[in-house]
Amino acid sequence: MSDEELEQRLKEYFVQTIDEYTRPAQIEKTATRCIAVMRKQADASAEPRQNFWGFLSEVFHFEGRSLLLPQLGVLLVTCHVAWTFSMSAYALPSYMPLFILAVMPVFFKGQYCRVSEVEAATRTSVAQLALARLILAGAGALVCLTFLLGLEVWLQRSFENLGRVVLYCLVPYLACMTAMLALIRRRRKDDAPLCMAIALGSVVFWRWTVRLLPWLYEASALGIWIAAVLFYSLLLAKEITYIIHANKEVNMYGVVD
Repeated sequence: MSDEELEQRLKEYFVQTIDEYTRPAQIEKTATRCIAVMRKQADASAEPRQNFWGFLSEVFHFEGRSLLLPQLGVLLVTCHVAWTFSMSAYALPSYMPLFILAVMPVFFKGQYCRVSEVEAATRTSVAQLALARLILAGAGALVCLTFLLGLEVWLQRSFENLGRVVLYCLVPYLACMTAMLALIRRRRKDDAPLCMAIALGSVVFWRWTVRLLPWLYEASALGIWIAAVLFYSLLLAKEITYIIHANKEVNMYGVVD
């Protein structure tokens, strides 16, 4: 087919299409459809907005297993190690970053599935979704930590060092959680691998502190742990505040540029 024949056929096609859509009946039909769509959108905008607790319930329904089952797996592994090898309380901090590693795929799901822009375009903001995931992940970690502490007390047959063990476990968990939220806020494509490296590096770091820095777990070093808990709690509170403000102001949060 020559260029002239192709050009002529294209002209005939577009002229026919334009004539078809410019007929009075077709124009009236299109206008009716547009009016129906606009009325439907007006009715949708008038619907009451779902409150956060209802949204949290739906997130638990759809992502509860993905958030809680991996943490349960980490808990079972930790309990097995503690039971089999009589693990001391000083070794517990090295297992806390694994609870962050367990929930990391859910927090970075939008990035590695490449649907961050779709999530950002929904009626419920990405910040609200991140906050709901954070609450569920934190609740699961709290239950697991309580069970671990109960197992440690039962193995040691003593409540004497319970307060110190709580501090030992909180510091690595708060540090890794803060790092993960900071990476999500940073919005880079390498956030997920970097977060995984930080969590695994924390496991190695806290494992070696027992051997290299034994004085850190003595009662005289209790002030260091308290200061570390306060420091990372403030950083975590700052990240949570950023999420809340992003949700209220409908700003972008956690979307890869």
